[in-house]
Amino acid sequence: MKSYEQGRLTTSYAAIQFFFWFVYGTALAFASPYLLACGLSNTAIGGISAAACALSVALQPLIASYADRGTSPSVKTFLLIAAGGMVFFGLLLSGVYGKGALLNGLLLGAAILLIQLALPFTNALATETINQGKPLKFSFARAFGSIGYAVMSVTVGRLFAWKGPGAEPWILIVTSVCFLIAILLFPFEKEKKQAEEKEHAKSSMLAFFRRYPAFAATLIGCVLIYISHVVINNFAFQIVEIKGGTSEHMGTALALAGILEVLTMFFFSLLLRWKDSGFWFGISGVFFTLKVLGTYLAPSIPVLYLVQLFQPLGWGLMTVASVYYVNGIMQEQDRIKGQAYMTMSLSVATILGSLTGGWMIDTIGVNGMLIVAMLCGALGTLIVLFILLPRQNKTRSTSGQYPQSPA
Repeated sequence: MKSYEQGRLTTSYAAIQFFFWFVYGTALAFASPYLLACGLSNTAIGGISAAACALSVALQPLIASYADRGTSPSVKTFLLIAAGGMVFFGLLLSGVYGKGALLNGLLLGAAILLIQLALPFTNALATETINQGKPLKFSFARAFGSIGYAVMSVTVGRLFAWKGPGAEPWILIVTSVCFLIAILLFPFEKEKKQAEEKEHAKSSMLAFFRRYPAFAATLIGCVLIYISHVVINNFAFQIVEIKGGTSEHMGTALALAGILEVLTMFFFSLLLRWKDSGFWFGISGVFFTLKVLGTYLAPSIPVLYLVQLFQPLGWGLMTVASVYYVNGIMQEQDRIKGQAYMTMSLSVATILGSLTGGWMIDTIGVNGMLIVAMLCGALGTLIVLFILLPRQNKTRSTSGQYPQSPA
């Protein structure tokens, strides 16, 4: 009976992950060709993306703090609002495509902001379910998010080639409706919290980081690690070009990375039987740095393909380990905020990496940019390891510390 419930919950949540990352990728990865077709410049598109990221950084802790209150709606309700909002923006975009560059930019920017705000709630839905004692395998289900992103990359690219960028609003509508249905079908009810916990959850950001001072330092390390990740992904074409490749080679390299990272997610529960999530979270930074080093040293496209072998133990490992780690170190009333702050570190890195990466290419070249990215990754890894590794002698993977999804 337990295995049946585990399969039902995990399958249902895997559908949420699949469609979330499909919608996320459609909104972000294909924003440039859509907005270029609407008449916006690359500079304007970059500004819209940076503004959306900056707003998400400002809003995520505020919304998460409210969501952590005992009297607030459940994370499932927040996700339903986000999915419904994506359908709404898709409908608006379908009506204004080609009728004003700025209007299209503002609407797609709002959609990007909304789907970014949904990310911590997507993760929190799983951790809250696990915390209620229900058998959900998060790492296994999260792998379907990467599969969804890979499927999105292929299908949306082909639809753009077939129907043009005007297909984007309709893709957003269809996939957001699927995302909405997947959320509706997921069985979840918020547990009531004690009155004192409700008051505790209303505390300020300053009070939060006073409770978790080491976590604040960990986030700084994560921002530096993520900058190395953002730079080699956002400027992948420029990197491939100096290795003698084309956009086709770039697509192949990104696809390889996406496929390989799924392996770690599928088997993460086995890794947790050896070491807890804090250990794997810390170690993942090493492989982020090694991937940048390998990218810098790769003399050719075939070698660059081999460098993608670092992806499973870098991004693939951190994606799931960080969720378990945050869930394990936070008090119950702080867990959604913790997930939001972790997501916020990626948003901050996206802003910094996007704004500085192009400037570095223009001033010190692609290889110079990669050296700076490698130094950022190495420094961030040292910070995270300094904070996390001493905990290995104190905490183990238990239901009260670093919870793992039931096997």
